Amino acid sequence: MQLHRIEPSEAFAKLFTRTIGLKEEEYVFVQAHFRREYLPRKHFLLRPGQVCNLHSYLNKGCARTYTLDDDGGEHILFFAFEDWWMGDLESIYTGQPSQLNIQAVEDCEFLCIPHTDFLAMESRFPKLKEWHEEKMFRNHYSFVSRLVEVKSLTTEERYLSLINRFPEIFQRVPLQYIASFLDIEPPSLSRLRKRLSGK
Repeated sequence: MQLHRIEPSEAFAKLFTRTIGLKEEEYVFVQAHFRREYLPRKHFLLRPGQVCNLHSYLNKGCARTYTLDDDGGEHILFFAFEDWWMGDLESIYTGQPSQLNIQAVEDCEFLCIPHTDFLAMESRFPKLKEWHEEKMFRNHYSFVSRLVEVKSLTTEERYLSLINRFPEIFQRVPLQYIASFLDIEPPSLSRLRKRLSGK
């Protein structure tokens, strides 16, 4: 394992010391195995065909995860903001190539740890393993909820749900990306916003 000097956010430190419950010296040991990765806007953390072998914490910025259909159309699965973890867990744990694109929407700073190092940290600190297993369950439930939302809610309901969860999203994410997430065209999104703003 290689040790690195990084500048983690306060949220990163709180995650390991308060949420997970590591002692200060344990946290210092763990965070030394993360490395800083700067990703300029529109650059990719992951592309289809690549094997994902990093657990990546979004320290600063905004990113999106999306897939492409056979015609090249984009389908955004979710947006990520500060204090989110990114990657493709299926690719990480199976070693198979990813089908996902992970792209920076803003200039991003990630704190990354190789999967082999992360497994070693889990073995050394059972609290970390417990937290990560719980997080994977929550991720599963989030994907199910996202699928239910897409299948059962109207466009307006999905729009209201999105801005309720991320009130500042229109200040950080281009309109066409938000429209893609909602599975509508940008002009339709503009009309929807105008109509709802008049209520």
